[in-house]
Amino acid sequence: MQQLRDTIANQEEMAQKNVRKRSRIWELDFLRGVCVLLMVFDHAMYDLAYQFGREWLAVTDSEFLKELILRSQQYWASDLRLTVQSIVVCTFALLCGISCSFSKNNFRRAVEVALFAGIITVVTTWIGSPITFGILHMFAVAIFIWVIINVCCNKDRQKTAIVCLVVGLAIILIDYYCSQRFEADRFAFADDDTFFWLARWLKPTDAVHSSDYYPVFPTAGYMLIGAAMAPLLYPKRRSLLPWLGKYDWHKPFDFWGRIALWVYVLHQVVLAVIFAIISFLFVTPGDFVII
Repeated sequence: MQQLRDTIANQEEMAQKNVRKRSRIWELDFLRGVCVLLMVFDHAMYDLAYQFGREWLAVTDSEFLKELILRSQQYWASDLRLTVQSIVVCTFALLCGISCSFSKNNFRRAVEVALFAGIITVVTTWIGSPITFGILHMFAVAIFIWVIINVCCNKDRQKTAIVCLVVGLAIILIDYYCSQRFEADRFAFADDDTFFWLARWLKPTDAVHSSDYYPVFPTAGYMLIGAAMAPLLYPKRRSLLPWLGKYDWHKPFDFWGRIALWVYVLHQVVLAVIFAIISFLFVTPGDFVII
């Protein structure tokens, strides 16, 4: 009898897992996966161009390696990189907002992101390249804002979406106006770097250094607009393009999208290890060239 109960319990657990698996919206995981892989590529090009590459150019005779490093430097100085970076960040923010409608506990989600952001600040400060307010810091604040709005709207999905849209648009428009108005003549209190994390136009020149800097204005605005779009795009929480995703061609990207937070936290360490091993074995034998 007990064995029968265990079998039924296992079947119910597997059924619940299958339901959760089917309930995932493939295009969200796919877009998040594409964005996170583009981010990894972008940072790999930076490491190649300005970290390991500088040491390698001094010792290598390989024309292929020299050309590769030159191309990575050209990529980093190109308008293409800036354009793609803006699109990726905006897409990340929209997806983060849409995900608020699917998360069972956004307060816990915000706390987890904030903890990861704090760890990144501590580690990057220790290695001498501090990230004082990067993309994860911004997302943590933005999700907290969503939680506050949701509570104030009595957790009504439609009301929350409307308020998120108004607040999101206000953040973007205020940032646009202030960026134009105060670019040359900053606010008087901008000499105090206390509020640097809010907006670039509140950040004194060179007063606060952050290797990865995404203030609340305007990026949180895009996240809140994404949260406003969710009830409209996914009222039944189902894929908009089931016919396009039925052949599972997107699964390799979905995987990276589902673990995007871990990729963001760990990818620089992994890249550094890979480049160090390449350096040790092929470019600077016996020297890992750890930057």
